[in-house]
Amino acid sequence: MSERDELEETARPAVLVRRSDLPVPLEHSARSFFGGLPKLPPRFDWPTADVTAYNSPETVALTFVAQIDLAEVPGAGWSPLPTRGTLYFFCSSVFVGEGHPPCRVLYSPTDGNAYPDRQPPPDLMPLAGSDGDYQVRWLNPDVDFHSKVEFKYPVAFRLFRDFYFLEDAVGGELMIKELCKALGPGEPHQNDLLQFRSVDNYQKDENWPFNWLLIACVVRSVLSNVQCDLTNGYYGKPPTEEAIVEPKRCRAGAIGWLERCRDLTPLDDVDAGTKAAFRSWWFDIVQGYEKLDRQVTTGVGRIAEDLGNAINYTIRCMATHDVDAVDDAPLSYVANLVRQNRWTAPTAEQGQRRHFHTAIHQMLGYGSSWQDATEEHLEDILLLQIEGDLAFFDWHSDIGGVLHFWIDPDALAQGDFSQVVATYQCD
Repeated sequence: MSERDELEETARPAVLVRRSDLPVPLEHSARSFFGGLPKLPPRFDWPTADVTAYNSPETVALTFVAQIDLAEVPGAGWSPLPTRGTLYFFCSSVFVGEGHPPCRVLYSPTDGNAYPDRQPPPDLMPLAGSDGDYQVRWLNPDVDFHSKVEFKYPVAFRLFRDFYFLEDAVGGELMIKELCKALGPGEPHQNDLLQFRSVDNYQKDENWPFNWLLIACVVRSVLSNVQCDLTNGYYGKPPTEEAIVEPKRCRAGAIGWLERCRDLTPLDDVDAGTKAAFRSWWFDIVQGYEKLDRQVTTGVGRIAEDLGNAINYTIRCMATHDVDAVDDAPLSYVANLVRQNRWTAPTAEQGQRRHFHTAIHQMLGYGSSWQDATEEHLEDILLLQIEGDLAFFDWHSDIGGVLHFWIDPDALAQGDFSQVVATYQCD
């Protein structure tokens, strides 16, 4: 028997889960979605767990990850999942080391639209701890809704065949063939995320700032960095008297801009004069920090990265406010964010490693992991895999992790979801 034939014998039917390119308002009628708020039946409490985010454990409400209406999932005749009902996935978003973060999966026999959104409890943990999502670490959990609640993305489902292999060229070929059958040949990959652009790129780009929300986000990112530098200096080494002069000047200017933002509607356009003044202020911040190399932790690259992240965050907020609101953002920025979710043409090396430029979310099959999660749970059933990327689900770092929810086959057959375990691993 050839290697290809042996791999074919490992084939399992599975389901790709594809999220929307942009988030939607919370009131969107989707029955299956990532993020947002769960439509929990009244009999369920919001799950909690003991999590050690700092030095001591504390009981907190878990982050809501996804809701899946099983009636929308293809698999009639072969899937071990219930044919109807809704699964609700919760997990700790605090990075407590790669392994098994606290999680809960709830199952209700009712449809995904049977109940209204459950409002988040007051003890809901911030995404990735108190610092928030890596991309928007300036958010304040006491003020910002999306410091604790992921943006809502409706999902759709497509069948494919999954194979079990480890770093195998033939397995990679089969994987790519199946994915392209389900998703198409893919678009050319463009490594052009906004947070990777340089200061020079932003100097040539005159599309920003385009509203007051973006100005507020950029200003808050600057204040976050400045406060860190004034407190921690250069990676914990106290700052010198000379090194704190520039951050203090930056802080004073940032506070002035923040005061202006408070009196204006966030999604209002900015006039040409304001745009020019803000850009001048931002580039002045950059020049000031160029003089502080190796004196404070924040570098010029971080400031440019935060601008890109702020643009993406602003567009996501606009999409959540109103589906048509993104029409008021520069098309190039919206297209850039959308592109990060599009299936890109895979390479043989990516297939061999089971990791692609496009995040692969799936139910059933084997799944992919950066270490050994799929091997450890080979006898279990994969309820859900969510792969992080630089534009979505980026809880802990500037790389994407892989989150799995696993269930024992016997427990699933009995409808017992109480012992589901999660694994979270990153490269």
